[in-house]
Amino acid sequence: MTDWRARFEAFCARKEAEARAAAIDPFVPDGPVTIPGGTSCRAIGNAWSRAMFGGDFYVADPPDATVPATSLVFVQSKDRNTGAKNPSTLGGGEADKHLIYEGLSRVAADGVLAGAATVRGGDILLSTWHPEIVALRRDLGLPRHPTQIVATLKGMPLEDGLIFNVPDVPVILITVRSCATAMREPLAARPWITPVMLPDPGAVRNAFVELRRLAVRTVSCIGGRTLARQLIDDGLIQDLYLTTSARLGGEPNTPVYPGEISSRTILVRRGTGRDAGVTFQHLRLEMKS
Repeated sequence: MTDWRARFEAFCARKEAEARAAAIDPFVPDGPVTIPGGTSCRAIGNAWSRAMFGGDFYVADPPDATVPATSLVFVQSKDRNTGAKNPSTLGGGEADKHLIYEGLSRVAADGVLAGAATVRGGDILLSTWHPEIVALRRDLGLPRHPTQIVATLKGMPLEDGLIFNVPDVPVILITVRSCATAMREPLAARPWITPVMLPDPGAVRNAFVELRRLAVRTVSCIGGRTLARQLIDDGLIQDLYLTTSARLGGEPNTPVYPGEISSRTILVRRGTGRDAGVTFQHLRLEMKS
C-alpha cells in the first residue's frame, strides 16, 4: 500500500526546497494601479512580496453573498497560446511560477480550482511554497494549504493521486451524480472529500453557490481552458491574472478564451533580469448579468 503521509511530506519538502532555491528577478511597475469604480479589492503583501512584485497584489472581494470571489490564472506565450503539456515551456519564468502562480494568486484563496485533466495522476497538490508566501498566508489567518477543488464530469481514480489522499487537506469534488455514484466506495473511504453535485453539466453556478455555503469565499482557478471558458461565460470570474512570456510557442490556437474578454486593467508589471520581456497583467472582468 502507498504510504501517502510519507509521499505528501516528501512532496512538500521538494516543492519548498525548489521555491527557496529559485532565482527570482523582481517585477517592476508599468503605470499606475487603477481600481475601477464600484469594485472592491483588497491589497495584500508583505515586505518581501512588495519588493519582488513592485507593490501590493490585489484580490477581489466576493461579488455578493451567494458565490465566491474567483480569479483565473493563466500563462500565455508571446503569440497568446496557453496550451502546453508542460506549462513551464510557455516561458513565464521563475518569478511568474514562484511569486504569482504558486504565490500571490493563491495566497489569500480559500480554495484552488482545477479541471480533472490538470490534476489527474501523480504527485500534485495546489498550494503555496516559497517561505515568504507561506508566511503571508499564515499572517492572513488561513490554513497552510488551500482546499483542493477539482471539477470532473467523467469521474477520476481517487486511488492514484496525492491530491485525493491527504486527510489533512480537504478536497471538494465538483461532479455529476452519475460520477459520484460510480466513485461511491472510494469517496466513502475518504471523508475529507466533499462531493458537490451539478444538476446538469452546465450548472456550474449552482456548484459555486454550494462552495460559498461550504465557507469558500475566495477561489483561484488555474484551468484548463474548457473550465475557464465556462466560468467566464457564466460570469463567475472577477479577476484574470495573465502572464505573457517573451517567447513564441505553445499549441497553436489555444488562447485563454476564444473571443474577446471585456475587462479593465488594474495593474501591469514587467519582468526584469532573466525574465525581461515577460509581462503580468491584472485584469478586472466586466461581469455578465
